[in-house]
Amino acid sequence: MSQQESAIPAIIVGAGAAGLATAACLKQVGAPSVILEAGNDVATTWRSLYDRLHLHTIKQLSGLPGYPMPRSAPRYLSRDEVVAYLRDYARHFDLRIETSQRVTRAYRRDGLWVVEASSGERTTQALVSATGVFANPDEVSYPGQEIYGGRIERASTYREPSPYAGKRVLIVGSGNTGVEIAIDLAEHGVAANVSIRAGANVVPRELVGIPIQRWAHVIAALPPPVTRPIAAVMLRNSARRQQKAGVPRPTGTIIGRPGVPVIGLDFLRLAKAGAIAIRPGIRSFKPDAVVFADGREEFYDAVIFATGYRPALAYLDGLLTLDEGGRPARDGVRSTDQPDLYFVGMQYDIRGTLFNIANEAPLAARQIATSLKRDKSASLAR
Repeated sequence: MSQQESAIPAIIVGAGAAGLATAACLKQVGAPSVILEAGNDVATTWRSLYDRLHLHTIKQLSGLPGYPMPRSAPRYLSRDEVVAYLRDYARHFDLRIETSQRVTRAYRRDGLWVVEASSGERTTQALVSATGVFANPDEVSYPGQEIYGGRIERASTYREPSPYAGKRVLIVGSGNTGVEIAIDLAEHGVAANVSIRAGANVVPRELVGIPIQRWAHVIAALPPPVTRPIAAVMLRNSARRQQKAGVPRPTGTIIGRPGVPVIGLDFLRLAKAGAIAIRPGIRSFKPDAVVFADGREEFYDAVIFATGYRPALAYLDGLLTLDEGGRPARDGVRSTDQPDLYFVGMQYDIRGTLFNIANEAPLAARQIATSLKRDKSASLAR
């Protein structure tokens, strides 16, 4: 048996939503695959996120290919409900998943991918990176941070507010994660401040009774010259609320900005009521104070960095061209740097990460199946 024949047709790194969806789609097109998961079960990243987490996207637009979210589920699923759905999804398709298999390196050799994991080396014809955008918190640091007397932690370690009772907490970052942690703390009586460096766009979860995600799909289908004035009118009330709450907005329009705006108005409500205090960006740290850009100095018992995430691609170090956000160069789901390398779950926008995965996974599966068929024909012809 040749090395090509003994290789696994497709290896998928990560058993989150992206990896499970891709494996299911590969199975449907007759291409065997194995998922290598660093954790001890599926949905490791989802299971590690904070307790109050709920989807901002509706269940009708968040199901994965071939297995919709249950009709009995609420419109916006909780973290635990998403985890249960992903476990059911893996069982429904009887996916081949190997847990406790941390992938440390992948590289090309003799026309195949070599994948080094906890239990040893595997070879595969096609490699799918399904590590997503939430498994690798972005590392940031400020002058003097190492001498600060308060506790400094990452949003990825936050679970619930009880350890912070009676303390002053600063959340650095105004994305959905940072804002939801601030809301969670404030609603439980913790003195929460949020440091906002470049402004934040805050939008309602629903607009005139229609989920903001559905509006996003309509806007995405229209050309920018049409969408900009529509979005400005739609979100005029949100802008007024932000101004009254003292939450700065970024320059430019929300359309075309990378990432996802803050979804839901609880942040503005609590900021306006004074339960969440807004601070500017950080300049530096002292042993007894955080120094803000406006010169204000304040001490916090805990500083929580919620400054975003970067794709977990360390195992492909040196093989990829990455943009400023750490995302790989790709044409759709296919890498433009390496052959037979695919990315699913890297598209993070207001249409919904799960929705995007549901579109990317079948595309990757079709392309992989076509490539495998072509390689088999070429091998038989030799």
